[in-house]
Amino acid sequence: MTVLDVLDATAATVVHLAGSIPDPDPVQPPGTEGAVTVLAWLKWIGYVVVAGAIVVGGILIAVSFRRGEGHDALPKILWPCVGAVVIGAGASIVAALMGG
Repeated sequence: MTVLDVLDATAATVVHLAGSIPDPDPVQPPGTEGAVTVLAWLKWIGYVVVAGAIVVGGILIAVSFRRGEGHDALPKILWPCVGAVVIGAGASIVAALMGG
């Protein structure tokens, strides 16, 4: 028996074992409902902060255009909007990163 035969047999065993490992769906453990509530509150707080940032950004845009500094106006609204998208898609982003 050569080293290649041993490696081939080992690889076949690993592939067979990997195919038999179960992949269950994630289930929330009992008693962790509070964690879901905290996440919901954080998401709500995030949306409130984003809404405030958009309003403040609008005010700053109005002032900067009045002073002739309108060239940096777009990021003041763009980044809060990007933040809102990330907050809203948070669960989907985590699921994609986890391969679910």
